[in-house]
Amino acid sequence: MGRKSPQEKKRLSYAKDRRNRYGENDKSSRKNIPRHKRRVNRLNRHRDQQVLNGARGSVDIDGVASAEESLLKVRPQRWQKWPGATLGALVGWKLKSTGDRREFEAETLSPLDDDELRGMLSAAVRLLPVRDAAILHLLYCTGLRATELSALDSRDLTEKGITVRGRRQRTVPVPSEFRPVLDAWLRERDAESPALFSGTCGRRVPPATVNRLVTVFGVLIGMPGLSARTLRKTFAVNLLREGTDLDDIAEMLGQASPEATRAYLTN
Repeated sequence: MGRKSPQEKKRLSYAKDRRNRYGENDKSSRKNIPRHKRRVNRLNRHRDQQVLNGARGSVDIDGVASAEESLLKVRPQRWQKWPGATLGALVGWKLKSTGDRREFEAETLSPLDDDELRGMLSAAVRLLPVRDAAILHLLYCTGLRATELSALDSRDLTEKGITVRGRRQRTVPVPSEFRPVLDAWLRERDAESPALFSGTCGRRVPPATVNRLVTVFGVLIGMPGLSARTLRKTFAVNLLREGTDLDDIAEMLGQASPEATRAYLTN
């Protein structure tokens, strides 16, 4: 058996990657995919996952066969994570796992009461730097996700409120009592960085840092269960107590429907 040309090695690598079965070879060919192709594949998976997360109801059994047939016609050698599984079974399993996760969060994620909330916000002003205190205040008063807060630019904060861009663009008002903390950070932030919240090098604060900040601060003040999702649920519950309509709450949270918002309001 002669030596393979670079073109033959490339075709063999992609064939192994689509097959997702490596046999006795413990070195996955996926590691050799170029960086620009890995980035495109990751973005495509993220887009498909976002669409799937917004799906509701049961699977259309009648349309599954035609959808899978058209998919296979376009890409006959499409890589499958579960070889042999039909598209309907895969989508049904995804929807069920998403529903189970939301039910688990509804049962285990408890909102903060008024005393805990006031103590947490006052402790953030006293103990944390200005940027971190502004992050905690903004997470509660707008109900933003950690990923949405990380993607904010300085131009998104206006007199009307905070503008969240993306698939579900919306403007969430910021109460006047939280403005002083945000204004203090605006005076100290790096004016050259477009991000609303940036680090020492001017880089945007990643979502993992936001989640870690809330979790560590909760442990510091004696609230070990504190998280960004806890503040988001507290925001939604307080709006409901004030008499806000469920449709308006869903729009402010950036959720697809009021049914998805009920996961934050059970207990």
